Amino acid sequence: MIGRKKLLLSVLGFIVLSSVAIAGVIASQEFKKIDTTKVNSVKAINPTAIKKVKDIGKVEMLSGSEYRKKLNAHNLKVKSKAVKTSAQANTRLRTQNTEFDTTTYDCDDSKRAVNIGAQEICDGIDNNCNGDIDEGVSVAYYLDADSDLWGDASKVYYACSLPDGYSQRRGDCNDRSSAINPSAQEIPGNNIDENCDRVK
Repeated sequence: MIGRKKLLLSVLGFIVLSSVAIAGVIASQEFKKIDTTKVNSVKAINPTAIKKVKDIGKVEMLSGSEYRKKLNAHNLKVKSKAVKTSAQANTRLRTQNTEFDTTTYDCDDSKRAVNIGAQEICDGIDNNCNGDIDEGVSVAYYLDADSDLWGDASKVYYACSLPDGYSQRRGDCNDRSSAINPSAQEIPGNNIDENCDRVK
């Protein structure tokens, strides 16, 4: 009887040891399936994302040559509009003065609406013969080089209608960047005065 018990215990022990061994083999195989190259790996940062982070707080600017080109065009426009006082009498002949007395002269006898007593209107002509064109009736427009709808108050041009590249609104403190104007949103901490309130 005792011999049979010993035999039974031996068989059971063998079965237990075999089960443990088999479990160990299975666990070892499962461990090998794990891709250890992915353990603790960090995904590489996209260089484009790094650039975008660095660009936060910066503003795009017109190149120096682009700005100078627009500025030169403005200066030429202003210069061509200027009228000297001596230009008020391109027709000061007494023989052509049929409508006024001998002390006043018609500055353009070819146009009936142009004379000393005429009312100045905004039409690019010296209607009242005082040597100025559209004085008191033209509107001030300001050079808007960066096309942000805000002009540079120091670059004014008077005209009867809004010219291309100009704005009726002035106050742009940096006309080379469309991100900088009185209506722009201020970005704190970038040392740039986006909204032109003189506070960075």
